[in-house]
Amino acid sequence: MSDNGADTVTPMRELVAEELRVLLARRRMSASHLARKLGMTQSYLARRMSGDTAFDVDDLARIAEVLGVTVLDLIPSTKVRPNNR
Repeated sequence: MSDNGADTVTPMRELVAEELRVLLARRRMSASHLARKLGMTQSYLARRMSGDTAFDVDDLARIAEVLGVTVLDLIPSTKVRPNNR
């Protein structure tokens, strides 16, 4: 329960970006190195890594392939409650 009584829900794009940042940190890989391996610009990836813009599923599939993980590894394991109950 929050102090003001309102529940806040973190957008999924921010949660996915955080998962990717954690995975990159564990692998000691920079976002710029990942961008080069993916053939995308650093600014394109940076907008998504900040959570400002959502990754699309094709991006997630390419990232998972480059990192040797599944797409599900890029999705947060916590349950996300929909905004409409």
